[in-house]
Amino acid sequence: MLGFVAFVKHFFLFNLFQDLLSSKYSDPDMRFDICSCQFVYHYSFETYEQADMMLKNACGNLSPGGYFIGTTPNSFELVKRLEASETNSFGNDVYSVKFEKKGEYPLFGCKYDFHLEEVVDVPEFLVYFPLLEEMAKKHGMKLVYKMTFREFYEEKVKNEEHKMLLRRMQALEPYSTFGDSRLVSDKPDDYKHAKEFIKDGKAKLPLGTLSKSEWEATSKYCFENSLLTEWLQWKVGRIACWLQRKAVFEIFCFCAFLALL
Repeated sequence: MLGFVAFVKHFFLFNLFQDLLSSKYSDPDMRFDICSCQFVYHYSFETYEQADMMLKNACGNLSPGGYFIGTTPNSFELVKRLEASETNSFGNDVYSVKFEKKGEYPLFGCKYDFHLEEVVDVPEFLVYFPLLEEMAKKHGMKLVYKMTFREFYEEKVKNEEHKMLLRRMQALEPYSTFGDSRLVSDKPDDYKHAKEFIKDGKAKLPLGTLSKSEWEATSKYCFENSLLTEWLQWKVGRIACWLQRKAVFEIFCFCAFLALL
């Protein structure tokens, strides 16, 4: 019989950017090996004080050698797309981003409205990553790992174990030229990249992919052939519930900070 490790769970309702989390603990000095902060800390960059409190809560109770891992929008990519747009907004039928104006991007309080189909419709703030890295040093942290979503995907998909996780999570759409696939988009051009890949004759059907609009939401443009993986007859489906649409993650950076000794 497999053994299981019991963990004590605590849930707190409070403002992560204004209140000190450790004050809620039964033992304020308790330590942790890892802190995971996914799709959150860009909301704190409205002010320096909020961003600093967020980092204090994330890193203040880490053990020496502990890790703080997180995911945040890529501010460089957001600004690049904005400057390439003729208006103050950009996006497609899956996501949209709207800034108040172009040309001025303060380190704090640079607000934009982000809409992700069926999931998110809230204001967010740009995170200038070199600034985040410097602020983390104040809390005894050292950056050890940072990748864009594209880089992360292209590295991990080469590993068979990681590809199996994609299939288990049903994170990709099964695409077939026989017309028997249940696809998210009804636009023919949204799967042109899959059709081109199949023409080579090396692919096993159906293929695992996403629509062009979703690939653009993840990484600025369709990854085309490098992002296709064999579906190997796994049933139709995608990451459930909130993660179903958050799989289009909108050009996020993955990063990890290490707590120094």
